[in-house]
Amino acid sequence: MRTSTQPPRAPQAVVQPPQPPESSFGRTLGEVVANYRMLGWKVTVTEQGVLLPLGPTTTGLVMPARIGSAVLAELRARMLAGPTLVIPGPQENWVFLAELVALLPVQLRTPSEIRFVRSPSSLVLPPTMTPYGRVRWANAPSFSRHWLPPFTAVLAVARTIAGSAN
Repeated sequence: MRTSTQPPRAPQAVVQPPQPPESSFGRTLGEVVANYRMLGWKVTVTEQGVLLPLGPTTTGLVMPARIGSAVLAELRARMLAGPTLVIPGPQENWVFLAELVALLPVQLRTPSEIRFVRSPSSLVLPPTMTPYGRVRWANAPSFSRHWLPPFTAVLAVARTIAGSAN
């Protein structure tokens, strides 16, 4: 039997890819807005904060944090996680940005806890302050991946999670 003089290797841990810190979007409001625009987002700054107007192909799915955290975990597992906002309030809400890749029925059915937001609405982006605290990212946008997940994929996961939560 042969012995080794090298110390045993420690087991390798599974490491999640790092999320860009919010500070990577800039330290000043001007830097933050410029970086959002580098993502191709047509943001505006108003008294309400930094706003992202939703266009004909961009939408948001709003849901309570308890559902949103499970939806984000499942989307990450499927490698479909896109930018996800955390909006503080009496009931914290998470907003999943998504791309409309097909025509939707006029009467879109979603679980009662999930709301669909589309043009001409706008979404607030970090570092906007609300009466309940600062808007932040649960999953920040990536400078290396300028895409949004398909709305249908986010909705399907949200329906499954919301259905099992009831």
